[in-house]
Amino acid sequence: MISRLVKSLDDAVVYVTATSRKPRANEKQGVDYYFYEPEKFRSEIEAGNFLEWSMVHGDFKGVRKDALADTLRDHRIVIVKPEPQGMRKIKAKLPEALTIFMMPPSLDALQKRLQQRGTESPEEFDVRMRNAPIEMAAAPEYDYVVVNEDGKIDKTVKEISEIVRKEMKKPRHYEL
Repeated sequence: MISRLVKSLDDAVVYVTATSRKPRANEKQGVDYYFYEPEKFRSEIEAGNFLEWSMVHGDFKGVRKDALADTLRDHRIVIVKPEPQGMRKIKAKLPEALTIFMMPPSLDALQKRLQQRGTESPEEFDVRMRNAPIEMAAAPEYDYVVVNEDGKIDKTVKEISEIVRKEMKKPRHYEL
């Protein structure tokens, strides 16, 4: 979904988030995430290097201020993929940031997607499913909500692309 969205928008890039979890098969350092040992993540928090950080599904995740500033300087559209708690922190510090919640059509559909993806251990899967209703309840806090229906990825990409293009007409300034 996100890779198709980046291809559909001019000068768009995905910001690479930091995490303390171990890489999954096929994930690459600096491409999918910046992988930190938990102790290193904590020291970076203490040093004030994160714009926002949260504990998500049992692991630290966060957005480094310096890396985001560099990415925003170099690209017109920067896609950041925080969980709702991270979105709230980003929006508090960067109120002009555009937020879009990609909503699964149902909890059952989400469960099937995660099972088909097969990237989580049984314990991680249980945590994700326990947290899903809480995350979905945050949808009204976003600027837009787009339902990512099964088998309609092109429709979802088109809808989000149209929102971004419309919102790009508004001047935005980010102070990091």
